[in-house]
Amino acid sequence: MANTISIAGFFEPFSSLSHLLGALLFVALSIPLLRRGWGNSARTASLLVFCSGAVFLLIMSGLYHLLDPAGNARPVVRRLDHAAIFVLIACSFTPTHIIVFRGWRRWGILLIVWTYAIVAITLKMIYFAQVSPILGLAIYLTMGGIGLYPAIALWRRFGFVFILPIFWGGLAYALGGVLESLHWPILVPGIVQWHEVFHVAVLIGLGFHWAFTYQIADGRLQPIPS
Repeated sequence: MANTISIAGFFEPFSSLSHLLGALLFVALSIPLLRRGWGNSARTASLLVFCSGAVFLLIMSGLYHLLDPAGNARPVVRRLDHAAIFVLIACSFTPTHIIVFRGWRRWGILLIVWTYAIVAITLKMIYFAQVSPILGLAIYLTMGGIGLYPAIALWRRFGFVFILPIFWGGLAYALGGVLESLHWPILVPGIVQWHEVFHVAVLIGLGFHWAFTYQIADGRLQPIPS
């Protein structure tokens, strides 16, 4: 982490406040999303999983960057912050596969994604200090890459414009991760640097994926069969 100018109560102000405020925003956005999906228990539950994963990630990230490194809580919250990334990726897959897919295309992909998340979280918690930032990025991108299969299936069924929010969201996540690994750019030294840019990229990516999920939340699309 680069040297960052702190303020009272916030060790890394931009990173912390951007995601804590983002958590409040997505709590508010969860209300219309859940309302749109109301009427089917499986659909509503999948939307709730997505909303919970998004808010959990943003809260863990905001808390981690709020805490002083000298305290005992920060290392624990750091691990939760990293685990929350896997949780969010899996949660982002869930409503799409519950609402739009059927048969093995629904349960097979979800089984792969959630198994990946559980194994990755377990191994990363055990070998946390040994996982380099580059390896960590590769693990996240590989998990996100599982989404290429359903994205192609959706493209073939509904057209490229339909999946544009998925595309732009994935691009925002990936670009933010790459810039983070390159330690670039430095926009405002000590205030807005590569990690802060990564935080903005996460919010943008999440926003695009929320928009796509809202698009399908009413369940009116003809599902893609096995």
